[in-house]
Amino acid sequence: MIHVAPGTVSGRLRAPASKSHLQRMVLAASLADGESLLRNPGQSADGQACLGVIRALGSEVDRDGNLLRIRGGGPARSRILHCGESGFCLRAAAAVAALHGESFTLTGEGSLAARPADMVLEPLRQMGVQCATQGGLPPVTVRGPLAGGRALVDGSASSQFLSGLLLALPRAAGDSELEVVGLRSRPYVRMTLDVLEAFGARVEADPDWGWFRVPGRQAYRPVDLAVEGDWSGAAFLLVAGAVAGEVVVEGLEPGSAQADRAVLGALAAAGAQVRWEGPGLRVGRDDLRAFEFDATDCPDLFPPLAVLACHARGTSRIAGVARLAHKESDRGTVLVTQLSALGADLRVRDGAMEITGGPLAGGAADPHNDHRMAMAFAVAALRSRDGVTMEGEACVAKSFPDFFPALESIRE
Repeated sequence: MIHVAPGTVSGRLRAPASKSHLQRMVLAASLADGESLLRNPGQSADGQACLGVIRALGSEVDRDGNLLRIRGGGPARSRILHCGESGFCLRAAAAVAALHGESFTLTGEGSLAARPADMVLEPLRQMGVQCATQGGLPPVTVRGPLAGGRALVDGSASSQFLSGLLLALPRAAGDSELEVVGLRSRPYVRMTLDVLEAFGARVEADPDWGWFRVPGRQAYRPVDLAVEGDWSGAAFLLVAGAVAGEVVVEGLEPGSAQADRAVLGALAAAGAQVRWEGPGLRVGRDDLRAFEFDATDCPDLFPPLAVLACHARGTSRIAGVARLAHKESDRGTVLVTQLSALGADLRVRDGAMEITGGPLAGGAADPHNDHRMAMAFAVAALRSRDGVTMEGEACVAKSFPDFFPALESIRE
């Protein structure tokens, strides 16, 4: 149990490593010919799960401090691929594992057991892979080889499996063409395409990303690259500065393809002080006002922006609530019930969350074993009357293990 007391913040800290960028680089490195060096990998639980998966698939992985050495290839060590609680790892690694001519079972724990996995079935079957789920949920079994060919991919629920296919298909025996419908979270697909380019893979796409053409039999070249700082985790620190003082966050790429870089627009719209100072992004408190924001392509911003809206004059509107149902928790429901318990005035209407700013009393909040909920409630505590008490705060290890020490380091 942890109690986050009200107070102000001021200080400089570094963004955590992006687990989204890391996992894409890890899967690509496992397919490369030679040794790749990945710098700044961080310690996220999702990243560790992905490293465990590529080890099971035959890659050699060594860590020396802040450096990962990954050598792809080698025989599989296990037919069971444990993905922890990482939805991306399970969905994307299903395609990578299907490159092998053997049977693998991808499984997980915690909330992953209830997250949809059925989007992998038909595209893989259309490309020659035997696969099955447990009623649309994990575990997922696949038996390749992934031959390539044509497939229809539904991207309306998640783009994660599309990213997995794009990572795997350059190593397939044949050429591939993907028709994609209802694509969401486009910035995450852009991140995948950037990783492919870094590893020397060629992928063609139409301007609207309605189809992708992927030549097979490509060789991935090894890389020496740093994992980007995580805009998703940093968003909580930036909102903390906007509502309770001032922070400078280093290690973020201004031109990153990460979807959650869009937090900059929301902070500016709310009237926070936002400016780049060399390697750091400074965000400070000001007279915050209501804002409107569409989080359809960046749903992970919903929790920190809901907290930002709680401290802004007027009624803010954040669209894209439908994207929140199948995360580590049903985030729309958890945000409404738990922030309401802390004294917030919010509701869901017409696919958007409407939040009227006002003072928060504080109290007890249940993060529902969701890392982003725990971080949101901690930031909400800063401007509350009584602070916020939570159990299960260790769930932040999924993406930002050092979140609470980082927040404490900037407390005044």
